[in-house]
Amino acid sequence: MSELKLADLRKEIDRIDDTIHDLLMERAQVVDNVRAAKGAEGIKLRPGREAEVLRRLIARHHGTFPKGALVRIWREVMSAYLKLQGHLAMAVYMPQPGAAYWDLARDQYGSQTPMTSHASVRGVIGAVQSGDAAIGVLPVPTMVDTDPWWRHIYSRGENTPQILSRLPVASTEKVRGTFEEALIIGLPSDDHTENERYYTALEFNQEVSPRTVLANFAAVGLDVDIQGTWYDESMRDQCLFLIEADMVLTQDMAEMQTFIEKSEATVTGMQKLGAYAVPFTSDELK
Repeated sequence: MSELKLADLRKEIDRIDDTIHDLLMERAQVVDNVRAAKGAEGIKLRPGREAEVLRRLIARHHGTFPKGALVRIWREVMSAYLKLQGHLAMAVYMPQPGAAYWDLARDQYGSQTPMTSHASVRGVIGAVQSGDAAIGVLPVPTMVDTDPWWRHIYSRGENTPQILSRLPVASTEKVRGTFEEALIIGLPSDDHTENERYYTALEFNQEVSPRTVLANFAAVGLDVDIQGTWYDESMRDQCLFLIEADMVLTQDMAEMQTFIEKSEATVTGMQKLGAYAVPFTSDELK
């Protein structure tokens, strides 16, 4: 290829770069207009809307540019514009130096978002409740957790956070060489998308086995997963379960009413703890 032809191609790349830059600046102006229209409302996280944007872009994508790179670029772009709308900061659970949650948070919310580390899950939850952070990053609950953090957001109190999303948004992404995951918490949002999973806290007045709870759900035709339990011997009148399902579970559902009737223990509480958009699979990013 001649030097003249290469020079022309480089000019074309420069023209495209300028166009991208112009559009980014134009988008920033639209975001400024949105912020002005909202007034003093400040940042409102919209994880459902963000997931829809990424799915739409992936669906229309073609050519050799990697879809995984497209997702990372747009995550950086969306986070930068979100930061323009107000105070955007992250509180990240870091039980020891080098924990992967820091990298997951940075990948999701960009290089410009301030982050603070917290040695305890209560510190993360407290930072979100107080407004010091708009986003909290916490471990995905497991059945072996002896003091699960999600029980601390089982509350009707003001500014109690909810689960908003799951990291990473692409299930193929590795963090420090391993596939690590985390959940994002923030102030409650009614923003949802089609492909979601929902978390519900279920409270009984006495200890109940997970096997019994799962059997009772299956008996009423509800396919759920138990992602955590909590029972304190000193509080024998409270046994909590973290239920994950592809729908919002409410007490006015016919299936839940039958579930409650069939349960040997009394169901004393039920509350949605949040939801997350299902991450992209490796097949979706091919």
